[in-house]
Amino acid sequence: MTEATPKKGHRIALDCMGGDMGPSEAVAAAALAFKDGIIGPDDTLVLVGHEDNLRMLASDHRALKNSRVLFRQAASIVASDDAPMAVLKSKRDSSMVIALEMLKAGEVDAVVSTGNTKALVAAGTIKVRPMEGAERPALAAIMPRREGHFIMLDVGANPEATPAQLLHNAVLGSIYAQSALGIARPRVGLLTVGTEEGKGGPRINRTHALLKAMGDKINYVGPVEGFDVFGDACDVVVTDGFTGNIILKTLEGLVYMVRDMVGSKVKSNPVYLAGGIAMFPLLRDLKGKLKPERYGGAPLLGLTGLVMKAHGSSNRQGIASAIRLGLEALGHGAGHRMLTSLAEANAVVAATPEEA
Repeated sequence: MTEATPKKGHRIALDCMGGDMGPSEAVAAAALAFKDGIIGPDDTLVLVGHEDNLRMLASDHRALKNSRVLFRQAASIVASDDAPMAVLKSKRDSSMVIALEMLKAGEVDAVVSTGNTKALVAAGTIKVRPMEGAERPALAAIMPRREGHFIMLDVGANPEATPAQLLHNAVLGSIYAQSALGIARPRVGLLTVGTEEGKGGPRINRTHALLKAMGDKINYVGPVEGFDVFGDACDVVVTDGFTGNIILKTLEGLVYMVRDMVGSKVKSNPVYLAGGIAMFPLLRDLKGKLKPERYGGAPLLGLTGLVMKAHGSSNRQGIASAIRLGLEALGHGAGHRMLTSLAEANAVVAATPEEA
């Protein structure tokens, strides 16, 4: 790194090379984060990528002309179709891997990346290492519901989770909900196809038994179905990464579809236009709550360091939101509670026999 890193405040490494929109959008997101006060006066942002290009792009933004913007050179880029192990073997000089190495070495406190999810999960697991007691990390997304927000995990890190890993998701998600949503005792629900006992297959039934065996260590409210997710049934929805990712992207597609449908109807009919003008404050509020960019980052819970994953298609608002969520997560200091809860969860797994 060219400059010395200040010791005060939090230090965030931004992988500028992995997103669909390229480094220019990542740099614009960095500028937005400074302009909107997301990055505090004692915080530092390290832009990781092709340094000469990043410096040139940064020169176009007045907000980035300060000593709290640093640069780290990275020669290669992780492509969206790169295999995870190939990245670790042949792209150790990539912006993603170098940012994670900085986190491992203690040079930064968190990493934000829009890069290849599989590669980020694999590299984060190997470079940053899981917490003691955690088997695999989980991506925890903050999502809108009828009133407020809820946490869903996993949304893409581990597509085929075991019952023990789903139990880990539950305890990690519960603690994250306490910190991120300010809920003292979050209600945890297990996503399945029905709320009746025994409905959902062996893996779900085993997970349900483990969650019940946790007793008062977690506020488990039982199985929840798809139509419960966006209501008020629970504050943490536990599922595997395959199902969670589909729900997340389906919601985003639905939001864009409804937005486009409303917009086209309003433009095509004067009556709709008059009604749209009258309802503009309501529509604006709904748009602000539902737009995917508002919560553009999901932490990889269960690692010893903080890694934030933003969507590959994130625009500057989405990436800036991921930076904000990362800084908020650093301020929560939930690591010790997560370690304790993981130990309790593993004790329950060991003490709860599987049904024949």
